[in-house]
Amino acid sequence: MIDPQLLLSQTVNFLILVFLLQRFLYKPVRKFLDDRTAIIENQLKSAKDQQEAAENMRLDFEAKLVEGKTQAKEYLEQAMRRSEQMHEELVEKAKQEAATIQKRSLEELAREKEKVRYELKEDVIQLSFAIASKIMKESLDQQKHQDLIKEAIAKIDQQDLGGLQ
Repeated sequence: MIDPQLLLSQTVNFLILVFLLQRFLYKPVRKFLDDRTAIIENQLKSAKDQQEAAENMRLDFEAKLVEGKTQAKEYLEQAMRRSEQMHEELVEKAKQEAATIQKRSLEELAREKEKVRYELKEDVIQLSFAIASKIMKESLDQQKHQDLIKEAIAKIDQQDLGGLQ
């Protein structure tokens, strides 16, 4: 059967052991586990915060990338507009220069035309004086007079007038 004294001593020993275990082992182990749980929770929270920060950085980077692409596109469009504007200005300047050159050429052509007319007039006058002096030196009959006029006209025709009539 059961010895009551042994049962009592084992029960007291068990209670003392439970008390000692609780006092010296359970509380420190529980504190260790609570501390460890807190550390793990803090690490999880920190990891979650870092993950959120990384996600925010990724979103910021993507936004900046889109903004950069938009700016690059805008810069290209501005460069194209400036290029077209410069092209138009150069074409306009070339047209103005061509018009100026054409105007100068026409003015010079007009001066040359006047010069040729003046020289032709001088030649006609000299020829007229030459004919008049021949007429004066010789007494001419009607036939000789007609021959001299035809000769003067032939000399004028022989000169190249270049369409300056």
